[in-house]
Amino acid sequence: MLLPGSFIDAIRRVRPAEQCTSLLIYHRDGSERVVLRPNTPVVIGRAPPSQVRIQDTSLSREHARFTASGGVITVEDLQSTNGTWVGGARVERAEIRSGDSVMLGSVLVSIRVLTPEESASDVLLSHERFRVILEEEVRRAHYFGRSFAVLMVRPARGAGAHVSRFVARVRALLRPVDRVALYSPDTLAILLTEARPDVATALARAITAPSGDEEIPMLAGVATFPDTASDPEKLLELSWSAARGATLDNAVRSAPAGTWTLGEDAGLPDKGGEPVAVSPEMRHILQMVARVSRSPIPVLLLGETGTGKEVLARAIHERGARQGRPMVCVNCGAIPQQLVESTLFGHERGSFTGASQQQRGVFEVADGGTVFLDEVAELPLPAQAALLRVLETRRITRVGSSREIEVDVRIIAATHRDVEALCASGGFRLDLLYRLNAMTLTIPPLRARPEEIEPLALRFLHQANRANGRSIRGIEPGALELLRAYAWPGNARELRNAIERAVVIAEGEWIVEQDLPERVRAGRPLQVAAAQRTEPDDEPTPAAPEAAAPETAAPDAAAQDGTDDLKMRLQRYESQILVEALRAAGWNQREAARALNIPLRTLVHKLKVLGIKKLGYAPTAPR
Repeated sequence: MLLPGSFIDAIRRVRPAEQCTSLLIYHRDGSERVVLRPNTPVVIGRAPPSQVRIQDTSLSREHARFTASGGVITVEDLQSTNGTWVGGARVERAEIRSGDSVMLGSVLVSIRVLTPEESASDVLLSHERFRVILEEEVRRAHYFGRSFAVLMVRPARGAGAHVSRFVARVRALLRPVDRVALYSPDTLAILLTEARPDVATALARAITAPSGDEEIPMLAGVATFPDTASDPEKLLELSWSAARGATLDNAVRSAPAGTWTLGEDAGLPDKGGEPVAVSPEMRHILQMVARVSRSPIPVLLLGETGTGKEVLARAIHERGARQGRPMVCVNCGAIPQQLVESTLFGHERGSFTGASQQQRGVFEVADGGTVFLDEVAELPLPAQAALLRVLETRRITRVGSSREIEVDVRIIAATHRDVEALCASGGFRLDLLYRLNAMTLTIPPLRARPEEIEPLALRFLHQANRANGRSIRGIEPGALELLRAYAWPGNARELRNAIERAVVIAEGEWIVEQDLPERVRAGRPLQVAAAQRTEPDDEPTPAAPEAAAPETAAPDAAAQDGTDDLKMRLQRYESQILVEALRAAGWNQREAARALNIPLRTLVHKLKVLGIKKLGYAPTAPR
């Protein structure tokens, strides 16, 4: 079993002596690298007999042939429907050189003459793979109490630059551990592991800093864990929203951070709109919202992450007598344990190290209005006791003071946890639960109300059109059917992100099946997709993935509930190491084995045992 340090060192030792011609193929699901060997033509198309198969409707079955012979690289159109384009002109046959770009329909092929390591650095993760890695990073950072950041990087409006034109510039500023994915043809998504907010912002400023007259002006959006959000879908949503709002005068924009925000600055979706209620369950919940909003009693909202608890909390606030007063949203899971009481109740100057001035807390800021305690079950027990006192006395005391301050606030709390089970185990105070759940509303997951998928998707489409300057007319029936069939483990927030990205990457007037995420097209969440086992080949011939499956065996059900044993966890970690080595070597098994300092036969055996293959890669035809 390889250790992390040895793995990183091994990857850095990959230094093939010879350069080779590579085709970097950028499609909507990521990018691929194909080595163009002398006198060995490579055909790119949508289906067999093309060696490189990209599931993109703009490609013909056999679209174009690339050949390197006698030091000359040529591209030949194979009577494709949408044509082969070089330098803005449609061609039947053309000579091309390193640095040129060829458009095959909407698929861009960049010609590069580099070492395999250099060209592999331009290969981008698919958006699906990035989501899985982001989910893993959220779990890891939550467990170890670490921070990280998600960046969205794009060219300024009007620059019209494909990511292939600036990915190398961005990569040069990143660490080997940072992950880069294709969000859209002109936008990169970046995961900065172990990065504090100030470090992430500084890096974003370096990426967007002008460095020459011909440089593409860049913009960036930053969202940090846990300050901005603690949910993968929300991190993606807020980082993209921040990037979209960046300008040349303010090239780096950070999503609202901190442990609490005022309602109007909280980045909440559907602001000012009615929650969608088509199912009987949601209609009943909205009826209860209408009733409870007229009362000052506390409300407890229960439901999975992404079901819209924040949206309902705002609806309760805006329909009640406190409508014109502040609504303060608190991310209880993001408050450092030693600062919980200071955040909620404020502090006096000098009350602790770093308290350089008096600070009002959440309850003072919200006086006369509403406090929304999101993920209230994450509060430590001492903070729960202090919160209980406030609910009972309606008075707070700042840290470092003995003076009580009377406050008038309405409490709305929310959690995705089983609070009664937490009470039984001692993790949550039963008396506090009794105070918070004067009225409890349980929001069903989206999969339990499929009739609301279409109206939600259409609402998100109209919002995305306005936000991104698009005019997508609607969603084709086949794509709608896929949306209805998918389980949506991330609920409405996951649906919102899927629709927004589809609006951004759509090439026609309607969202079609190919605009949807791979996991939706596959009809199942990516995390639970079954791994396919195959006999690995020494040098596979690339073809883009036809279905949405992960590059390694996905965690099974035991892994999801945390009951997997050490052996299974080690196997998953080993799989990740092997896949990283293969990607760095352009999926050349000999180069990967050399980088890992293991015999080729050992690598081949491990790939077989662990069920790892490059999905969409077919064995090389016999020669």
